[in-house]
Amino acid sequence: MQTFQNTVDQSVWSYNPDVIVTQVHGIYTFTTASGVAINAPTTLVPYTIPAPTTAQLLSAAQTTQVASLTKSCAAAIVGGYTSSALGSPYTYPSKTTDQINMMGSVTASLVPGLASTWTTPFWCAPVSTGVWVYQNHTAAQIQQAGLDGKTWILTNQTNLANLNSQVMAATTVAAVQAIVWP
Repeated sequence: MQTFQNTVDQSVWSYNPDVIVTQVHGIYTFTTASGVAINAPTTLVPYTIPAPTTAQLLSAAQTTQVASLTKSCAAAIVGGYTSSALGSPYTYPSKTTDQINMMGSVTASLVPGLASTWTTPFWCAPVSTGVWVYQNHTAAQIQQAGLDGKTWILTNQTNLANLNSQVMAATTVAAVQAIVWP
């Protein structure tokens, strides 16, 4: 890349390597490889882009790491969670639609005057087999499964907040990059 700076407004102009640069009496002109003139200010001079400072590199690393951690947190949240609401460990789905369905099921379980035999089906998989089933849950069971899902989300969000605090407190790029999602 060929880089120039405008001496009037300090703007930086970059040209591909195949652009032909000619200098006559301190004025640079630019043409394409096929000889077509490129419209450019006559106040351009060669320029070397300064290397980023340590602070800029650290800031960029922090921004990248926070984005990576946030993506990992989001993936963990929608990756499912475990609840023993049914008496043994089951995996529950937790994609956005699953969370909405869980909220609806928990809300339905809170309606006053429900019969003591009230149940609602919900997808889950025994951890022991991993086979998904549409399993009936009592009001107490679906509420516990919902609470366990909420705890899973909060645990991940708290972990993200703590990791992001560590990233922002780190003083070197290496230290920032060493902070990863568990």
